[in-house]
Parts: sequence; C-alpha cells; structure tokens
Amino acid sequence: MPRLNPNLFLDEDYEVYADRHELAKSRSHPQPKRPPDEVASQADGIESAQFTYNASRHERLWIMSSLRNFYDLQWLTDVLRLVKGGKEASIYLCQAGSSVAAPDLAAKIYRPRMFRSLKNDHLYREGRADLDADGTVILDDGKLHAMQKRTSFGQDLLHTSWIEHEFKTLELLHQAGVDVPVPYAAGDNAILMEYVGGKELAAPGLNSVELDLPEACRLFQRVLRDIELMLAHDRVHGDLSAYNILYWDGKIKLIDFPQAVSPRENHNAYRIFVRDVSRVCEYFMAQGVRCSPRKIARDLWTSYRLPLAPEVDPRWLDDQNEADLAYWKKNRKS
Repeated sequence: MPRLNPNLFLDEDYEVYADRHELAKSRSHPQPKRPPDEVASQADGIESAQFTYNASRHERLWIMSSLRNFYDLQWLTDVLRLVKGGKEASIYLCQAGSSVAAPDLAAKIYRPRMFRSLKNDHLYREGRADLDADGTVILDDGKLHAMQKRTSFGQDLLHTSWIEHEFKTLELLHQAGVDVPVPYAAGDNAILMEYVGGKELAAPGLNSVELDLPEACRLFQRVLRDIELMLAHDRVHGDLSAYNILYWDGKIKLIDFPQAVSPRENHNAYRIFVRDVSRVCEYFMAQGVRCSPRKIARDLWTSYRLPLAPEVDPRWLDDQNEADLAYWKKNRKS
C-alpha cells in the first residue's frame, strides 16, 4: 500500500491549515439530505473515525480538516489509501457514503501553500472572477484588496478561489460531455470526484502507457475532441499533457484544471493553448501518430474565430512608449 512521502509536506503546513480551516464549509450540488439513522451513524464526527489508511498524526489532522464536512454530510465514510502524493495535491481513494451513487470516490486535497508558490499565477488568473468558498464571485472591496496585496487573509481567499475555479470548470466540462471525472462536491481545500481505476490500482497517467498504433490513433482523436469541446465551452486546460490524462480500460479522463483559462478573456490563452496541444501531440507522435501540433492548434483556434494575436487593453499601454503608441494608432484605424 503506497504511503505519503513525508518530505512532500512540512508538519507546520498541516497544522497551520487545520487551525485555519477547521470550520470551513463545503459546497456541493445538490446539497445531500441525510436520513436520521445515517446522521446518528456519524454523529461522533470525523475525529472518532477509524480510517483504513494509516496516516501519520499530522497527515491525519490535515485529512480530517479538509474532509470534515464531506464526512459529516455522508459523502464519504472511509479513507482507504493514498493514490498519489504530490507537490500540489494528494489524491485519496475513499469509500463513498450514501450521498454518492458509486462505491468509491477520489478526494483531491490540496497542499496548503500550493497556490502561493505557483509561478506566473497572474497568467492564469487574468480574466477570471475571484470566487469564495460558496462559488460566489467576490465583490467585497476589502477582500479584493487583501488578495491584491497578498496578505495572509488574501492568500487564503486566493487559495479557495483557485479550488472553486477548478470545481466549476469540472462541472461545466462534465455537463458538456468532455472526458473528465464526475465532480461531486467542493470545499475550500478539497474536491470530491469520480475515482478512476480499480480497488488496488488507480488509473495511470497516459504518459506511462504504451499504445499500439490503432489505439493511439483512436485516443488521439478522442483527446482532440475533448480539446475542441473545451474550446467550445470557453476553456483552455492550461497544463495539458499525457501526465494529466488518465487511462483505464481503453478510455481516458482529463484531470487537473486549476489553471484553466478563458480563450476570450486571457491575453495569453493562444500561447497556452498551443503549448497544451503540442504536449499532447508529443506523446502521440512517440506512439506513431503523425500530426502537426501547430497546425492543429491554429485550425482549432481559428475555427472559433478566436484571434491569433491577443488584443491589448489600452489601459496596459504606455503613452510614453513609441511601440505602444504605434500599436494603439494602428489598431485605432483598423
């Protein structure tokens, strides 16, 4: 049974997170209703739960803090094992409760400081609304100022906003028919979603799978279909590669969407889109598929009448810079 590498986390990360988020409220669609007998069955709360997964003391504290409300609402009844530990988040296989029509689910619990260390986060946040723990757009000036100044409170708000953005993206894309795990519920430090794989073995990333040419061609077309569907629903993955595509029983699931951007609202979207398509093509070309990444990206992008060169908001131009002035004059006339 895999165990979490203790070097991935600091004890203080667990403790700081647990203190700050002990009373965090989870959000789900729809909100589950619990029969009286089920309420009584977990009345003692998550602290008294005897999880199958034998976590260290600090990791258990971190898990309990992140999953407390999901447990209370009968989304899950047990944490069975660690599926994947990483720098950004850890995935746990959980036994589902009565609120989920499946025997198992995956809990994605984020590392408390993950989004604070994300490089170039402004590239992905451009054009994106800031969301609170209920998925509501933040309009409060004080909160917006705290996020802009990156105060401790502001960083907590940003952390929650990243997670809510990923959950909303999963909801949108699942409803659109994109191959993504079914999203069940979200809290301010975790997402519950469909588990992909078997009891003993989780679905591997496509990067670790070798395909014969016919299957590689079939799956390549499927990924392109998903990429186009995302584009049609105003999303670019932002970090797509064979590492973020799960493979199980001949099918795929795209995962990890916190960095998803809007192709119409983000000035760097086309560059990010080309990178996504190129990374996917690199894997499939290694499996024998012949393709032209940049042509595929350009054709898909222009088919939705998206500009190859981003429009620049005049507010970002410097009236003392000759190049900026020339750009403004050229575009004003066109």
